[in-house]
Amino acid sequence: MRGHWKRFAALVLFTALLLPSSGCASVFDEEYLSVSDYEYARPTPGSDGAIPVTSYTTLRLAISNLVTSHADSGTLDFRNYPGENISDDLAAACNSVSRETALGSYSVDYISYDITTVVAYAEAEVYIYYKRSQEEIDSIISVSTSGDLYNCIEEAIESMSPGLVVLVSATDVGEAEAADYVIQAYMDNPLSCVVKPSASVDVYSGLGMQRIYDISINYLGNDDMLEAMHGQLNEAASRIAARVTSEGDAYRALQAASVLIERCVSDSEEGGQTAWDALVAGRADSEGMALAYKALCDILGINCTVVEGRLDRATHYWNIITVDGASYHVDTSNAAELGFANTFLKNDTEMWGSYWWDIADYPECSGPLSYNILVEETES
Repeated sequence: MRGHWKRFAALVLFTALLLPSSGCASVFDEEYLSVSDYEYARPTPGSDGAIPVTSYTTLRLAISNLVTSHADSGTLDFRNYPGENISDDLAAACNSVSRETALGSYSVDYISYDITTVVAYAEAEVYIYYKRSQEEIDSIISVSTSGDLYNCIEEAIESMSPGLVVLVSATDVGEAEAADYVIQAYMDNPLSCVVKPSASVDVYSGLGMQRIYDISINYLGNDDMLEAMHGQLNEAASRIAARVTSEGDAYRALQAASVLIERCVSDSEEGGQTAWDALVAGRADSEGMALAYKALCDILGINCTVVEGRLDRATHYWNIITVDGASYHVDTSNAAELGFANTFLKNDTEMWGSYWWDIADYPECSGPLSYNILVEETES
């Protein structure tokens, strides 16, 4: 019994050492399975180039290693193999690697093999046919969690990359959720990308928790135009933010909202939906206004989030800011019409009724401040 525990502890330690570290690094990691028949050393080619296989586990691992290295073929040595039906085991292992692993599903078209008898033992030549190039495999970004996947997408949005392929060691994120990550990354950093991107996502998976995400991103414009707009947006945001000279985050947040509505006309019918529309063109809907306000708050160092919800049953966007440790609602698109007393530093209770949002996605707003308190403090 004690020997079994030692082997189990060694397996746990070895598996932990194999797990990838976080971060968007272009280092490919294999998909590892917990198996009872575990062997420490990977099968390595002998002097004749054949890879020895001594169990079904090492058979599967040998084929998996060939796929990972994008090898077209490899020779397997079965002289010490305990199985009675090599052909059936080889067929099962080839199918497992090509259909039941993330990398196999993504890169392998099919695998074939020939078995020959050499004196008293068998050898098999395995042939692998790929649907992805070596360059495509090398470009895969390997990360650990779904949070790392979001970070990689965020980096791609910042550089306006047309796409990326990410392997995540353990995740259950589906295609729709991964596509939502692209939109969320855009909302979280409106100065990085001047237009709202769209995304298509293909997910490749096996029997485990490992997934490969093939993400294509469309920015709806040519590179030269987007680069020019990007420069205009950042210059305008910096110039407008420089007008905010108040002391204290609450007062700076109020002044930022004030200069925004001076610069931009809120127009739900004909206004654009980007920060560029609000800060450069000067006319935007609630989405454009909310993104522009977040952009200004980001420059000013004020914690700010874009909220997607509803106002009187119509889709509407506004912001939640956090100042002095408490969070509040701010709706700049309605400030010019309704006044700051009704749209700035509002708590959840004051918003419920006309507004709706998913409270699970956003911080609770219950701080003690209000627009009227700020005005009274300023006058005193």
